[in-house]
Amino acid sequence: MDILAFTMTCFELGDKVLEICETWKNTDGEVEQRVVIVNSTWDRTKRQAEFMSRIAPIIDDGMRRIMDDLLRQLSLCLTLAMNTLETVNRRASLARPSLWGFGSRAAKKASWVWKKETLDSVIIDLEAWKARFDPSWFLLMKIANPIIDSELAKARVAEAEARGRPTAARHPFAVAAGLRTVVATEPSKIKFDFHKESQMERHDIQFSTVKVGRLARDDPRWYILDTVEVGPAARVRDIGRDVRVLATKLAQTDAFAFGLLNCKGVIAVPRHKPVSSSAAPGHRQPPYLSPPAPSRRSRSPSPNQHDYTCFRFVFRIPDGVEVEMLRSLRQLLLNSDAHISLTRKLGMARELAKAVSYVHTFAFVHKNVRPESVLWVEGMRASKSPVFLVGFDAFRGGAADTIMAGDMRWDRNVYRHPLRQGNDPAEKYRMHHDIYSLGVCLLEIGLWESFVEYTTEAEVAGPPQAKLGRTYHHFQEWLRATEARTGQDGSAGFLDAVAFRLKDYLVERTKARLAPRMGEKYARVVLSCLTCLDDNNEDFDGAEAADASDDATALCFIEGIMKALDEISV
Repeated sequence: MDILAFTMTCFELGDKVLEICETWKNTDGEVEQRVVIVNSTWDRTKRQAEFMSRIAPIIDDGMRRIMDDLLRQLSLCLTLAMNTLETVNRRASLARPSLWGFGSRAAKKASWVWKKETLDSVIIDLEAWKARFDPSWFLLMKIANPIIDSELAKARVAEAEARGRPTAARHPFAVAAGLRTVVATEPSKIKFDFHKESQMERHDIQFSTVKVGRLARDDPRWYILDTVEVGPAARVRDIGRDVRVLATKLAQTDAFAFGLLNCKGVIAVPRHKPVSSSAAPGHRQPPYLSPPAPSRRSRSPSPNQHDYTCFRFVFRIPDGVEVEMLRSLRQLLLNSDAHISLTRKLGMARELAKAVSYVHTFAFVHKNVRPESVLWVEGMRASKSPVFLVGFDAFRGGAADTIMAGDMRWDRNVYRHPLRQGNDPAEKYRMHHDIYSLGVCLLEIGLWESFVEYTTEAEVAGPPQAKLGRTYHHFQEWLRATEARTGQDGSAGFLDAVAFRLKDYLVERTKARLAPRMGEKYARVVLSCLTCLDDNNEDFDGAEAADASDDATALCFIEGIMKALDEISV
């Protein structure tokens, strides 16, 4: 069955669901509210499905396969909804009071409860399908074809004008059009003005790369501040260009739908004096904790360029989220109850994978996916577990040049692919490396233990600093045991002796410890992320992964990782 046939089947089922819901409108106020939600949700879903059917001829085989599967899921969702609604109608009919009026109040209450719970279930199922659908839907906006522009213009006519910033839930075509515009615009043609530095009240988020800030103490509006350090030898012009492009794209995001905060602007902080960094004489830090080495490939800005010490993204905190509700994932891993529910952990994993997917849809690589770069919203339902990916201090455009510099810090290298570890990474950064980092984070979430530890006030005065902890020492013990067993002494060099051994260690932990805690499906997802560049990885086309285009990689990620996470039920 092709996209058009699936679409027609879904339309028939959806219309039958609405017919049943319409008969419930006048039974109770709470029931009627839910009927209105079902109507509006189905209206948006139907219009998006119509759009897909009209552009089906220009979709390639990979995207067509994904869309076919999504429409098949929608058909099953609507069939289940229709059958459940019909069952409730039959139950309500059998529960009607007798001719003498006995039991009328009880029968009415039972009917109300059944209808309310059933409509809640239908709404949740439709929202879950939309969450699975949206990454592919927005990826369609990257297809360079005038048919999409024409159909998008037609579809937006039927969409009410958004009040304030459009959201993916209420105005999917407006958000899609905005995303399409910024993705298709050449970086050199993007107009974006930096804001001047101003005094702000700023506070740390524990174990996070970002801060919260506001302009005045009596200002109720708080923002997330995410700083990109330029460094004394960085390419200011290139970083400034990438900051402008990313800020323009993130200004189009819907935080809850994308897992990426909406950008209000960027503050450019000029350099007032040279920045130097030197260690105390004779001081030597342990492996994986030494500072970054200067890169031979770096170059200073030209005299006619503006020289900045950093760029500071200013992100809006979504409506309904208070500053006190924000926690870093690192804080949770270090301090939370070890018996956190499977539902909440799975929700976090799905949301984080979604955020990584959208970074790639925007044609960027994040380069810093780790728990310090993840904000979690406390106080929302466990099945949602909203998280936002921040920490853009190392990002760059997917096709842009990169400074091939690194460091030996454990707290960074444990999240890096082996080819990206050490002072001189062996390979230019690409999307697969973000996917590897995601796999390490998903392993931490599944085991619910932190791979990085921090100093306490009793150990070091001042703010907490990353330190070598249990996971590092356990890895060193595992490494020595492996060398003794295989006869290797580490003389093959850093990559063979340490970097790839660290990957092997994480893979072994996934196989040995993750499945009993999170199930075989979740463990398979983590393994696929950690081995995304291995020859035998089927989700990312094995040996061909290195040569795959960014869009092909994004499709593999949606089909192999996000779909697998969505199919896990607890």
